[in-house]
Amino acid sequence: MLLEKIYSDHGWDFRNYKRASLKRRIQKRFAALDLHNCTDYCEALDSDPAEYSRLFAALTIKVSEFFREPEVFEMLTRTVTERFPRDAGIKAWCCGCAFGEEAYSLAMVFSETLSAEGLKLSKVFATDIDPDALDVARRAVYREDSIRNVVPDIREKYFFKVNGMHKVKYKIRNLVKFGTQDIVKSPSISKVQVLFCRNLFIYFNKTLQEKVFEKLDYSLVPGGILVLGKAEVLPQRFAAGYAALGEHHSVYEKKA
Repeated sequence: MLLEKIYSDHGWDFRNYKRASLKRRIQKRFAALDLHNCTDYCEALDSDPAEYSRLFAALTIKVSEFFREPEVFEMLTRTVTERFPRDAGIKAWCCGCAFGEEAYSLAMVFSETLSAEGLKLSKVFATDIDPDALDVARRAVYREDSIRNVVPDIREKYFFKVNGMHKVKYKIRNLVKFGTQDIVKSPSISKVQVLFCRNLFIYFNKTLQEKVFEKLDYSLVPGGILVLGKAEVLPQRFAAGYAALGEHHSVYEKKA
C-alpha cells in the first residue's frame, strides 16, 4: 500500500526494490514519528508533505567517498592506459552517482591517463535519482573523511581548501556533467565506453536487476568497461557477454 502511494503521489518507483531493505528504512521513519503501521504513516504523509522528502532520503541512503575501494581504481587506471588511446576522448557514465565523489574520482583517472587533447574530448555523465544529492555534487565541497583514500599528490593537484573543507578544482569539475535520472524509468545514456554502476543492484529484486541491466548493456559499447559493486554479479542472462578483468573487483569488459 505504501509503495503504491509513493508511486502514485510522486512517481518514485520502489515497488521492485528488495523488501527487506525497504522495510528497515521505512521503519526508521515510523520510529521517528512514533508510528506503528502503514495506515498511520500514509496519513502522516498526507498531513505533512515534507515527510516525503525525509522518506525519500531514508530510502536512498548514500555511502560514497573518493576512490572507494582503491584497488578498483588502480585496475581501472591500468585498463584505461592499456586500452584507450591517450588522444581520443572517453565517454563515461556514473549511474547512481550520489554526492559526486565517484564521478570526480573517475574524472581524475582520466586526467592522469589522457593527454590534454584527449581530456577535451572526454566527459563523465553522472546521474542520480536524488536532486538534493546532485546539488551537493555540483558544489563539490567535501569533508576530510570523504577524501581519506586520496593520495597526497592527487590531493594537491585536484583539490583546494575552503573553510577547512576540500573543494574539487574546476579542471576536474568541468569534466563532469550531472543530471537527475531514475534509471528504473528513464532512458539510458548511449555509446558509453566506461560505465560505473556500483552498489545499486543490491537494492533491486532479480526482475528489476535484469530490467535495469538491459539499459546498461544497451549503453555500453563493445570493448567498453563496466564496474559494479563488489557484492554484485552480472544477471545470468547477460553474463556470457562480459569478461571479468579482475577476480574480486567486479570490473568487466563487454565482449565485441
